[in-house]
Amino acid sequence: MVVHIAPIGTETAHVIEWLRNGSVEKIYLLHSKKTAEVDFPKKARDLEKKIKDLYPDCMIFKRVIKNAFNLDDTQDAISEIVYNERDNGVLNQEIAINVTGGTNIQGAAAVLSAFKHGTKAYYILNRRKNKNLNNYVEELPIPSIGIVNMNKTQQEVLQFIAQGRFLRIEQEKVTDEITKKLKTITKSMYDDKATGKITNIQLLKQMPIYDKKTGKIIGYHDESKDYGKKGRSTKIGTSKIGAVVKELERKGYIIIHPRIPALEKIHLGGGRYGPDKPITVSQVMYEITPAGRRQAKDTMMSN
Repeated sequence: MVVHIAPIGTETAHVIEWLRNGSVEKIYLLHSKKTAEVDFPKKARDLEKKIKDLYPDCMIFKRVIKNAFNLDDTQDAISEIVYNERDNGVLNQEIAINVTGGTNIQGAAAVLSAFKHGTKAYYILNRRKNKNLNNYVEELPIPSIGIVNMNKTQQEVLQFIAQGRFLRIEQEKVTDEITKKLKTITKSMYDDKATGKITNIQLLKQMPIYDKKTGKIIGYHDESKDYGKKGRSTKIGTSKIGAVVKELERKGYIIIHPRIPALEKIHLGGGRYGPDKPITVSQVMYEITPAGRRQAKDTMMSN
């Protein structure tokens, strides 16, 4: 059974044109909420009636898209449908996504979803603008870039980075009472309110990494004496994370920054401070990309 998914907008004729190309047993119509200008739910109901007239046994489901100008809203709806149908035994190549209708953003979301899940995708040509064609349904060449290419550790690391909240370092230069020389100390850490960013140290402290031979955790935060010196497990954990993040960077899911922003408090003496000075310090930080954020969300939905 082929499952059809079709975002629709003010125009719905492309869906009927699409369905003329073959039989249809189940179709999902994705439409916007009613606005002052257009009653999209009514358009969906009218289209549903037309499909039922042509295909009486067809199962038709309507889904409301909260914001047709937001990529995630349409992608979320399509991903949920795909995962539910997979649970029912439907294969990726038995799912067909129509990328023609709705807003331009919805069309882009439909194409991205087809790439992500490795489904079929179709664009429907307009009969009024394209006369006397033998076929008005164009199948797009969609290769799969789905989460099957990610192992469990890569998925976990990407989730930690996506949910990360970067803590900016605050430093202060003070005079050492013994040597009388200036030294830099870290005074505190505070929330920069930036999600999707995490330092290497933060990630290593949160990420549990297991040794295949012993089954014990070898992450940065492991201090168990029965495994050996903490320095060794730190080195092993760092090496494993390093390989994972490089692969995530290669796939375009994250950006690796070799330095991170910080603030330096300027001490003027007598308990007085000048304006904080923006600086950078040598420490690795990982930042998720839009593609990585989408991948992390799809991975979470599939699980």
